[in-house]
Amino acid sequence: MRRRGLTETGEDGLHDGPISGIEHFFKRLFGGSDEPEEVGHYHEAVRRGGALLSVDVSDEIAVERVRDALYAAGAVDIDSRVAQWRGTGYTGHDRNAPTYTADEIAAERQAFPVVQETLEVGKREVQTGGVRVYSRVTETPVSESVNLREERATIERRAVDRPATAADLKEGSVEIRETQEQPVVAKTARVVEEVVVAKEALTRTETVNDTVRGTKVDVERTDGADDSAAAQPANKPPL
Repeated sequence: MRRRGLTETGEDGLHDGPISGIEHFFKRLFGGSDEPEEVGHYHEAVRRGGALLSVDVSDEIAVERVRDALYAAGAVDIDSRVAQWRGTGYTGHDRNAPTYTADEIAAERQAFPVVQETLEVGKREVQTGGVRVYSRVTETPVSESVNLREERATIERRAVDRPATAADLKEGSVEIRETQEQPVVAKTARVVEEVVVAKEALTRTETVNDTVRGTKVDVERTDGADDSAAAQPANKPPL
């Protein structure tokens, strides 16, 4: 990669000034004296304090890298700059116009930033509450009815009048057992319900409304003062 300055002539010799150096540079690019209009724009850029840089590259990939590097370093697109000049009365390069002074260059390059805010909507997670589940033992009084059976011995005496027999004169005994049913309590635990604790994710769309600020730069052309004694350079834009 080789950089070419605006003051080289031939291969190594120095020229008289930047304008003639630019002429020589573009003659080497386009050949002859029939220069396209763009060449005059480059002349004008140098007259207004700009610098011209030429880079020799080997392929298209290198062209993109060099272009990105130049723009990142603050290089100016000549077509955009010419459009800006035309808004202040520029019609073409005047070879007889004097080179800008340092003050004039600083005045023309006074920057008015154009600011535009953008709205960037992100997301953050916040806690909105939760659920805490406890398991505890409860005691609830219950009552059940049950029918119980009871057997008791009964003694009945009744009057009779009959002749006694040998069997009536024998000794004997009869034993009758009395029984009764009593309630027997047994408890069996069964699972009748389950409480399942889980978490589900829901998605919702929310529209964020806000206002972004910005600045606009308006260019207003003003009439020049009629002062013939003041030497103003040609095509000088209003300050």
